[in-house]
Amino acid sequence: LFRLHTLQPERLGDMKFTQEMPCDCGGSFPFITYGDSDWPTVVCLKCGAAAGQINPLSVSVTAERLLFRSKKELEGGDYSLSIVIGTMAVESFLTRLFFRVKGMDMYATTFTWPTEADEKAWEVEYPKKGGFTGPADFVSKATTGIVFDEFVSKNAVASKIMAGFPDAASLSAKQYFQSTLFYPRNRIVHWGYVNANRVEAEKCHTLAVAIVSILREMDRIKYGVL
Repeated sequence: LFRLHTLQPERLGDMKFTQEMPCDCGGSFPFITYGDSDWPTVVCLKCGAAAGQINPLSVSVTAERLLFRSKKELEGGDYSLSIVIGTMAVESFLTRLFFRVKGMDMYATTFTWPTEADEKAWEVEYPKKGGFTGPADFVSKATTGIVFDEFVSKNAVASKIMAGFPDAASLSAKQYFQSTLFYPRNRIVHWGYVNANRVEAEKCHTLAVAIVSILREMDRIKYGVL
């Protein structure tokens, strides 16, 4: 009964996110939240100990949650949905990184944080075409001053991430991600291909994590001293 009272009530229309964390007793804490809400306090299913969960320090908490959701769908066998959610995580992180750059620039000159109206006005600057390649270059230049491929080739962390994909050797990083992650997503969303298999989903989830990791490194390089 206590466990039920600590769980957050379902919010209709908001995406559900779950994370199961281990307890020292060998049991687990079944964390559940909805949308961008905070994680509620829950108790271990085995011993009844209470625990809380905090959001990671990230440009986009939503993107981080979407990566977890993508992995959960993968583990649950919903491979096509895992691919779609993984690309959502990448796109969420890309846009939030752009808004972070714009917001920090605004604060540096006005000493005020951006409003929702400010972000809405900035949306017109963000490229609507180009799949992954256009936004990737746009956000990379806004954050680091150089295009995506150049950043990947010059940054040690990003280069090491790309080294994990032998089939990408000597290829454009942004074009590689476009063809190996966003093309499969487009087949699902636009062409109705809903028969993705586990191998495809595992590769796409790994790619989504890799892209977000590269974007995190961009943010660290620009704002790591703050």
